[in-house]
Amino acid sequence: DSTYRLRVLEEEKFKDTERLQEECTLFGQKILNFQDTVQKLIEGMNKYAGRIEAAKLKALGQRNRVESEKEVRRRKVAELQSLVNEKKAVLERLQQQYESLKKVDQEQKAIIERLNNNEA
Repeated sequence: DSTYRLRVLEEEKFKDTERLQEECTLFGQKILNFQDTVQKLIEGMNKYAGRIEAAKLKALGQRNRVESEKEVRRRKVAELQSLVNEKKAVLERLQQQYESLKKVDQEQKAIIERLNNNEA
């Protein structure tokens, strides 16, 4: 060749081969960089997936808590309504008893008044 070296390949093909080798090395480095980037992306996605799953579980828990709170409130309302009904029944009974005692009192006063009028 022009540099007086003994070559198996022609000088032009040898240079093409060296250039191809450099391009292959560069391509390999780019592939490694790409794999690293993809790995980082996957790790980031997994991290966000974990956060999303945690938020989802939290939301489900809160929804269940709200539903159970509705049930608790419904029971409490029923319990309080029952208590109000009981108190109304007691009030009505006491009012009837009061009216009865009031009538007895009036009758007794009338008897006392008649007795006082008879004695006089």
